[in-house]
Amino acid sequence: MGAAPPPGLYFNNTMFYLPMGSGNGNTTCGPGCKTRFNGVGDSVTFTWGSGLKFLGGTYYPVANIVGYQASATTVPYPPGGGPLQSPIYGNTMNIMISNLTLTPLNFSWDLGSAWFVSAGLGFAAPIGTNYAGATLPDYWAVVPRAAISYLGNGWNFTVGARYDINMSSEGRTGAYQAIARNPATPLALASFLTGTANPGDGYTSGNTLYVDWTATKKFDKWEIGPVGAFRWQTNYDTPGGTNPATGAAWTCTQLTARGLPSCGKDIDVTVGLLIGYNFGPVDMKFIYSNVVYSKDSPGANTGSEFFLKTSFRLWAPDEPVKKPLITK
Repeated sequence: MGAAPPPGLYFNNTMFYLPMGSGNGNTTCGPGCKTRFNGVGDSVTFTWGSGLKFLGGTYYPVANIVGYQASATTVPYPPGGGPLQSPIYGNTMNIMISNLTLTPLNFSWDLGSAWFVSAGLGFAAPIGTNYAGATLPDYWAVVPRAAISYLGNGWNFTVGARYDINMSSEGRTGAYQAIARNPATPLALASFLTGTANPGDGYTSGNTLYVDWTATKKFDKWEIGPVGAFRWQTNYDTPGGTNPATGAAWTCTQLTARGLPSCGKDIDVTVGLLIGYNFGPVDMKFIYSNVVYSKDSPGANTGSEFFLKTSFRLWAPDEPVKKPLITK
């Protein structure tokens, strides 16, 4: 949001469930192939409302980490038993802890008339689950962010944005290593993808803009309104490795010609509805959303998503001791 919280340490927990989603991607099964998956996860965010001021803004750093479990397959889902007919065949289970996102520089300014604006600079550190072949990025990212909010008369009109500026990968995780370690992959191809020709070694994912918006209204303790999100990869990926035929890094065209996972520009558009209730010390929000459009990402589902957000203050500074008004 554009506004900083009051002084204290705040905890936000978001549980999410993605049932029977499908992604459009150019990974493993080729362009246009549907990757189907179920996923459940939990996102934890800590926010410190410091009350400290800098250049007129209130300082409030934020830390976030996510854990999730997903079952993915490229096998069709018609009912019935047997290979190619039931989702119990050809499934891959992923259980992962995400990279840590820290925003140590984060400030909010009160513009008056219930308008607030915030800006920050953070980074994503590759400390999560990063075994060979994991889907999690093994690279750092610099993450500037900004938001603007109107919070008057029970309304919450907020637009927030972050921009991930990605560094290059070491090639330990990602699609190429997932293919190399698949038991069905021929040994020659597995060796090719784990040697100097590995396109993932030095691969740089395109920078990505994330925008989310909220337009809710409070009625006593209830809150309701539409929400949405937009993800846009602003530039193409840049492969790494060494193409034996050229002695230089791979290009997207060369990868496509070899039948290997290539480059893309991820686009994802989501709309949904938020319903919230304030229990006093605990605020809870339920969100249903649907990805209405996605492109170039096996992880961008085109199905329903369900979120349950729980927020409360873990710690508050001691109230100042009030002196008696009666004097002698």
